[in-house]
Amino acid sequence: MLCGLAASSALAAGSWTSNHINDLNQTLHGRVFAVEPFAKPCFSMYNGQEVTPDPEKCRAIQAQYSSPTFRAQFPGAYMYEESSICASDNSSTDQCLLNSDDPKDAKAFAASHCNQGNVPTYYIEVKTPNDAVQAFKYAGLSGGKLAIKNSGHSFQKDSSEKGALMLWTRNLRTMTRNTSFVPEGCSANEAYNAITTGAGVNCGEAYEFAGKNNATLVCAYSPTVGLSGGFVQSGGHGVLTPTLGLASDRVLQFTVVTPDGQIRVANKCQNRDLFWALRGGGGGTFGVVIDSTHRVENTLPIAVASIGVDGTDKKAVIAFMETLVDATIDLAKDGWGGHIYGNKIVYVTPTLTDAETAKKSMAKMIEVAKQHGGTANVSITPNFFDFYKEYIISGAAKVGIMTLINTRLMPASVFTTPELNKKLKEHLRRVINGGVLPYVPVSGPYLYKDTTKGTSVHPVWKTALWEYGDSTTWAWNSTLETRTAVVEEMRKHHDEFVKLMPGSGAYRNEGFPFNHNWIEDNFGPPYERLLEIKKRYDPKSLLKCHKCVGWTDQDAQESCFRAFETAKG
Repeated sequence: MLCGLAASSALAAGSWTSNHINDLNQTLHGRVFAVEPFAKPCFSMYNGQEVTPDPEKCRAIQAQYSSPTFRAQFPGAYMYEESSICASDNSSTDQCLLNSDDPKDAKAFAASHCNQGNVPTYYIEVKTPNDAVQAFKYAGLSGGKLAIKNSGHSFQKDSSEKGALMLWTRNLRTMTRNTSFVPEGCSANEAYNAITTGAGVNCGEAYEFAGKNNATLVCAYSPTVGLSGGFVQSGGHGVLTPTLGLASDRVLQFTVVTPDGQIRVANKCQNRDLFWALRGGGGGTFGVVIDSTHRVENTLPIAVASIGVDGTDKKAVIAFMETLVDATIDLAKDGWGGHIYGNKIVYVTPTLTDAETAKKSMAKMIEVAKQHGGTANVSITPNFFDFYKEYIISGAAKVGIMTLINTRLMPASVFTTPELNKKLKEHLRRVINGGVLPYVPVSGPYLYKDTTKGTSVHPVWKTALWEYGDSTTWAWNSTLETRTAVVEEMRKHHDEFVKLMPGSGAYRNEGFPFNHNWIEDNFGPPYERLLEIKKRYDPKSLLKCHKCVGWTDQDAQESCFRAFETAKG
């Protein structure tokens, strides 16, 4: 008998049959469980059946509804709830949500039902590679869907799938430091300063481990992004990327279970095609990564610049942003990366090791801030982990909401071409006058030179400086009509960004999720080779995720986001 079997519900196409699930459960000694939506303990109806609410668990969920570290503990929890709902449901009830503005609002749960939505039906906690081997074996026999999830920190809905079996990797959290790591099968003379992490290790955990072990690594700005999953497998950018490269540039080796049931080590010396695909071709596509090894630097002093003006003074904000546009190329030459908050920047660089030199590099930004009554603090911190503790932990983004992101990679040509520079400034003036403070990651690998040509990321990364765009939301109780209207408006913005940044593309993890031109924009020229490699290691297409390599029009029409594939724009 399957442990924790959920109340029965209508199965989606490609769902698992009870016979195959029970056989897999027996093979894994009772370790297949039903996935419950995160907020289920607050509801008295679940998948059409009466259930008993759990007040204690409900209170804990309500108290920490927007906490990413709390959500990361649960297989059925996603950081951004658009992943968890079946958004195309005509009645807008195939979901299990609380009111993110007020999780104690009884209107969300007292008279509402909790339904499975796009949350997978079953899960296995992956403890060993054999768990994934058996999951692929039974998926091949049954035709059942699979999804791979760590913390569920995705804007692309690629770790959730209605009716699927989830391979939950969160508790693969080993970390080891090796100052002379040799990739398996390579020459002993080819040793690297490295850290190896299990697939469940998130960036916050990796930063802390690195900080305690004389290491500096590239990871995400959010502490709960997984290092080994869709982050590194889609490229992976961070504030140190301008000088140290993308995470995909720095990964040295993967241990991965491919859908053909084989446990493989992929690096520059063996399974090279798979290694290339895993370095930019997207997560949830080529296999279940068990662990990954990343090249690191020893502890580095970091220049930190926190400079800004009053966000309510539109004239000051416009002057600040226009100055930043003109200063961007020079700042990039000094290795600065970080985040723009419209009225403020928080930048770092390891290339400048004394405060006076860093201040000279930031002179234009310091001057414009002072002219408008702002503040400017430029200093040297002894290591990246200190910066992480002061700026990243305190600035962790709120989760538990439905966030629809819409960004593109802005190439250097936008800043160096007078006409494009002018158009960007005009655009920013309009946005700021409209009451919006643009949020922009500055994390293109501008100074990093990939001499090996060994990654499959979109080539636009080579010249990218900003990741520019916007985001919007769906309310927890939004109707399908409202959701569709939001997507239509997003598409208009997306088309505007395309014109603003000719020759650009997108970071697939943070691009417009309903982009009709997703292959060209998210993958570019590498896509055809990626598809060939996908077919080689996954001949039965056991791994499918939203707009990942191998995604088809039929997949789109069977998904929980089918209503937005034809949204007008």
